[in-house]
Amino acid sequence: MKKIASIVLVILGISSAFAQYEKKQFIRKHLIRADGSIVSGYMYRSAIRNVHVNGNLEYYVDNTLSIRGDANYLLGSNGISDSMGFIHNHSVMLGPVFHFKTKGHFDPYFILQPGIAYTQSYKQRFTEDLDNTDGRINYPGVLSPIGTAGFGFNYYFQRFAHLFLETRYVYGQHLAQAPHPLSLEEVRITFGLGFNVFVVKEKKTPTS
Repeated sequence: MKKIASIVLVILGISSAFAQYEKKQFIRKHLIRADGSIVSGYMYRSAIRNVHVNGNLEYYVDNTLSIRGDANYLLGSNGISDSMGFIHNHSVMLGPVFHFKTKGHFDPYFILQPGIAYTQSYKQRFTEDLDNTDGRINYPGVLSPIGTAGFGFNYYFQRFAHLFLETRYVYGQHLAQAPHPLSLEEVRITFGLGFNVFVVKEKKTPTS
């Protein structure tokens, strides 16, 4: 965590040199931002550590409210508790983002999204079975509702690019008929570089 904070602070220091030349805020209506990143997750109830890849697209309805959609794909897991884990844990989410108004290029926000996850679990087998050479039982995949909330910030240091840092909590329950229920509760954190563009040009105020 300290390494992540140090990296973010260094990048912010460098990017502020570019942002200081831009007097006008980029945070306004009709702004579209997008990013793709690697997400570190921890399911504390099952002691499972996950690595996801996430992509999102966001549209600013006005200076303090935007709508954002996220797609998340599980790359891998480790630290499986009770010899159980996930083969798949992919999700899509859509919901509002509430932005705290500032006078500069710093854009702190609170995000709240419902969504749905496709999850498939397995249990490790300790007895030999010729019909199952990988030594585990794979349960059927199911769709499970989830909800997520989190805090983060964007830093618009340039007209077409920004930095971001976000941490969120995911809540849900794996609905498969496995011997033991698996919680989808997870804390996720990610940071990186994103891109932004205006789809509608701002009207110039006529001068008298």
